[in-house]
Amino acid sequence: MDEDNTPKMNDIVPKSFEDLIKEVHERGICGECGGCVSFCTAADIGAIEMTEDGPPHYSNEENCLHCGICYLICPETFELKSELNKKYNFKPPIGNWSKIVTAQAKDSKIREIATDGGVVTAILIALLENDLINGALISKRINSFQRIPFFARSKEEILEAAGTYYDLKGPVPELGNYNTFVSTISELKKIMHSDYMKIAVVGVPCQIHSIRKMQELNIIPAHIVKYTLGLFCYENFKFDDVARAKIEERFKFYFKDIEKINIKENLIINLRTKDTPLKIEFSELSDIMRHACRVCEYFSNYFADISFGGLGSQTGYTTVMVRTKIGEKIYNLAQNKGYIIEPNELNSSVDKSKILAQIINFSKSKLKRAEDFEV
Repeated sequence: MDEDNTPKMNDIVPKSFEDLIKEVHERGICGECGGCVSFCTAADIGAIEMTEDGPPHYSNEENCLHCGICYLICPETFELKSELNKKYNFKPPIGNWSKIVTAQAKDSKIREIATDGGVVTAILIALLENDLINGALISKRINSFQRIPFFARSKEEILEAAGTYYDLKGPVPELGNYNTFVSTISELKKIMHSDYMKIAVVGVPCQIHSIRKMQELNIIPAHIVKYTLGLFCYENFKFDDVARAKIEERFKFYFKDIEKINIKENLIINLRTKDTPLKIEFSELSDIMRHACRVCEYFSNYFADISFGGLGSQTGYTTVMVRTKIGEKIYNLAQNKGYIIEPNELNSSVDKSKILAQIINFSKSKLKRAEDFEV
């Protein structure tokens, strides 16, 4: 301290995982993105770890270095907000973008298995086959109602992980902690084999936000993430046995009959027992929403290179928002080499204006929900 009791820089103690527990975990707003665990300075000696159902916790508190990295990169803190907003030219409420379009994968096989138009899958394959990446960090289905982080190194592995189809032959599997959110970036540190690795990451807004914070701070191994493909995200859900029974009773269907799930302006469930999809408004699912989603402000994934979703596009097509120069480069590559196509009849100026209006409205709605929650 100086004589006037003003603290010197050396006296300032950075906020640490203890502060995250108080300010984020105890408030119930941890998104479980995995960033703090993935990039913990004490990861090699074990300080914090992910849990099966809930926020990360201390695995060995004595090993914590109190460096403050976990606090800085958490998407639920306001650290680095002005820096990122300036860097990515943020304009509320949907961020910066250079192109908005409805598109689909040219390959019919991709369209059959992927969500919406399969554009994310097609771009990942384009990046891989043109030697721009060594692999892609995505999520993979391991059973009917569970997905895990997965590092895909081949076209076959990318296709294997695509879409939201469910194989429900036989009895319904255990749904004890079914969670539509997948902590993808918690696997990032495990795949860094060298500084020459180049990967793409597909993630929801909180995950991409955390990666951008890591890149801003030059934290290893964020440097191997060359391309970020962001998904629109209004909310994620948690199902336990009680919640599942409640939803089945409320909407008069059985989980064992689900064939495919998709999200556009609402939750769309295709059932084997019905010819027409079941459409459920998000407001009708508020009691099974992940608690952290209530405070999340990000819908359109505005820190990604390209953002994707079904909102605004017809069935079988993907809404695409190109945001950065890097995003423009890889989108053009995929289009010019025939991986994706843009139907002219769906991309008039009027069509694009309608899509944009829906994205803006959903973004405002999510922001309003977060503000109301804080109040």
